[in-house]
Amino acid sequence: MTPGDRGAGGFAEGEFHSPDGAFGYPAPTTGQGTEATRRQGPRGASPVASPSAPAATAGPAAAAGAVPMVHLTIDGHQLAVPNGTTVWHAARQLGIEIPVFCYHDHMPPIGACRMCFVEVEKMPKLATSCTLEAAEDMVVRTNTDRVKQGQRGILEFLLVNHPLDCPICDKGGECPLQDNTLKFGPGASRFIETKRTFGKHVRMGPVLVLDRERCVLCWRCVRFGEIIAGDDALKGFERGYHSQIATPFMEPVASKFIGNTIGICPVGALTSGTYRFRSRPWDNRKHQSVCPHCGCGCAATLDVRGNDLARMRAREHPEVNDIWLCDKGFFGYDFTGSADRLRTPLVREGGRLRDAGWDEALERVAGALRGTPPEQIGVIGGAGGTNEDAYLLTRLFRGVVGTNSIDFRADTAFPQPAAAAPWGLGRPISDVERADVIVLLGCDLTEEYPIVWLRVKKAVDGGARLVIANPWPLEIARWARHSVTYRRGTEPAVLAALSGQGAPDDAAVRSGAEAAVLRDAAALLGGAKQTFVLAGRTALEQPEGAAVAAGLAALRAAHPSATVSLLRGRGNAGGAQALGLLPDMLPGYRPLTDARARASIAALWGRPVPASPGRAVREMLGAARRGDLRLLYVAGADPATSYPAAGAWRAARERLGLLVVHDAFLTQTAAEADVVLPVLTYAETAGTVGNLEGRIQRRDQAVLGPGEARSDSAIFTALASRLGAPFAFSSWEEVSSEIARLIPGWAEDARIAPPPITAPPSGADTPRASRPGEARGADAIDGALALVTGAKLFDRSAVSLRCPGIRALAGEAFVALPPDDAARLGIADGDLCEVRSGRGALRLAARIWSGLHPGHAYVPLGFEAAPVATLLGEDEAPFVTVRALVPAR
Repeated sequence: MTPGDRGAGGFAEGEFHSPDGAFGYPAPTTGQGTEATRRQGPRGASPVASPSAPAATAGPAAAAGAVPMVHLTIDGHQLAVPNGTTVWHAARQLGIEIPVFCYHDHMPPIGACRMCFVEVEKMPKLATSCTLEAAEDMVVRTNTDRVKQGQRGILEFLLVNHPLDCPICDKGGECPLQDNTLKFGPGASRFIETKRTFGKHVRMGPVLVLDRERCVLCWRCVRFGEIIAGDDALKGFERGYHSQIATPFMEPVASKFIGNTIGICPVGALTSGTYRFRSRPWDNRKHQSVCPHCGCGCAATLDVRGNDLARMRAREHPEVNDIWLCDKGFFGYDFTGSADRLRTPLVREGGRLRDAGWDEALERVAGALRGTPPEQIGVIGGAGGTNEDAYLLTRLFRGVVGTNSIDFRADTAFPQPAAAAPWGLGRPISDVERADVIVLLGCDLTEEYPIVWLRVKKAVDGGARLVIANPWPLEIARWARHSVTYRRGTEPAVLAALSGQGAPDDAAVRSGAEAAVLRDAAALLGGAKQTFVLAGRTALEQPEGAAVAAGLAALRAAHPSATVSLLRGRGNAGGAQALGLLPDMLPGYRPLTDARARASIAALWGRPVPASPGRAVREMLGAARRGDLRLLYVAGADPATSYPAAGAWRAARERLGLLVVHDAFLTQTAAEADVVLPVLTYAETAGTVGNLEGRIQRRDQAVLGPGEARSDSAIFTALASRLGAPFAFSSWEEVSSEIARLIPGWAEDARIAPPPITAPPSGADTPRASRPGEARGADAIDGALALVTGAKLFDRSAVSLRCPGIRALAGEAFVALPPDDAARLGIADGDLCEVRSGRGALRLAARIWSGLHPGHAYVPLGFEAAPVATLLGEDEAPFVTVRALVPAR
């Protein structure tokens, strides 16, 4: 049986299973292990040293006597390890290196490469140490002539057909095969036959390249998709001499995590289509960073050659991303070196933007800020920069300008009070894998927060039950115990049924879901000890959003042990929220109405903080349309494309007196601005950022920015000086130190977690749930379908368009239709269609989705060529008509 023949769980009969299903911290493919793994071995498997063994400390489980211990001797050293520990891990705890190719600490052992041979007394043959469990009184030798001969033989056979193209191989210089051949190899080969060759090279997709002749059939890549990601992206085909890795049905690889297979490949068989031949490891400088895309805040390493950002890789952080990155992070870095980066400030003159110097641009902005009443000034942004940028923004506009109209939530038309419904995960990301029930409500997890899915997948593998409730089927539905597709707008009824406060039969009638499934899911929640409820954009971004927030608060009240979280926000949204870039919150999640909090901030800033709550983004745009807001300052946002109602933005822009934008590119918002200030990207600045769990992580400057571009902090500091209130900071570290004076516990890798959802928004009538065919107002169109939208991991936004790998992965925008509705409308898969609402129209290719709830049409967000916001409004549930234009078939 090859790994390609395995089931969904990735295990074959007779394979070794860890007793607790956990495989510890990752070890580099050389087998040496990180410092953490050398000290700890597998999780829960700390050694108890004998007097003759190197000093070690017993783990908590061993000290409590919870795990039986076994005693063995390895190369003359005696030690005790928890029962179930493999010989390979035991040897590593002694600092003894045993080479491996197939073994990886995050996957069960398979023993495919046979490289980790050891000799065990009373065993007639050499044994693979990665699959062999330590036993009482076992005597193991790792360096005998017999072991060395076996290792040399394995390497000699691996090199029979392996090409000697190290000088041009991307893996050269960081290749375990090179390292192990040098340390354990024969030094020369006895084979003189012609090496097997394959046609060079195989493109397995836009970002993945396979050189088949280099593959040593370790099965790591195959097993990653089966065990870790759950997408079965790669499989093993044929047998023996003809074995090779390929995709199912030879289609382009379908995965959101395929970059990780490049990282764990022990040879140069799998390489990156964006990094291939770009640099050599010894030419690269390595810098600590954090992925800037979704709100997970994955730890990353930036490799820089000269001033070129050559690649981004996962950096080990067990509490956040473990050792993984999604492909948006792995391949989404090229935008920093784009040729169309803004390099100088731009000011509008005679209806056109022209180049300007920094003094002219800043003086124009400062003059406008001085001449505009604070109540007529609004600020959008903060999620695109560092925590220090966000802090200086709020200090500038609250403490110097005097406005509380500050909001980072530029992608919602239905904001909830931050104190009642804060965005983010209330528990550490790693805690997700310890849940026994996980509920996804309107949360397309692999598209929005893919690394969180890896935690959920690990929890499901450990026995957790997954419940999915969404208007369309998710790609991870096969892992769910219950999957509910419901009618958009009926989330409050679904929540009531799940929490046990509503009748499943009534909820089924309203939502179109199955009553039996709702009943069974509610029973799961009722019996759970640790539940995670993750509500996403689909559930919240609608007129019923207030009722959804109320339903989530009621569910939490009904199940006090449940963690209920709103998974919203990208980039540094977690840091922006913690630092008070909200109209009703101050730094540290202190409400603006707290007089003591305002006084403590005023004492530190030397200036008073306005007491009246400001406007959220939606209210700012409404005030601009009425003429009550004259100046809008946008830093790190693009509301012209991200705000869900394009018409509302356009009407607001027409009445604004001055629009100021910070950006690295001439986005749609920047192109409409009166002053554009070029800023540095995540790779060009240093500071800290926060993620969806509120964790503070440091990122270092890796490259220099283009032209005269400046950091956001430098711009805010310059404006403060021009406004007569200079900031006394000379580094981001000093800014961070001042933040720590306001927010207790502020430190690198600490968590400033969002508070729980405690109560529904008060004093507001909840809009009734809309149903297909009940279109209202501007959307009153006969035969309309309810429009649902969703984020895509691979999109064609301003940043993604400048990353060739992501651009190719994204494809084109589309409209998805249920089969029955498509047949009724006479639309086939691939037809070019017009999608029209009462506000605008788009032309999109049709896709037929069998699981999409009847009466709905789905259009993805994030495609500049297909701005869904032109179809949406601020007040009503969107309904659209879809008709075929020119059949594509």
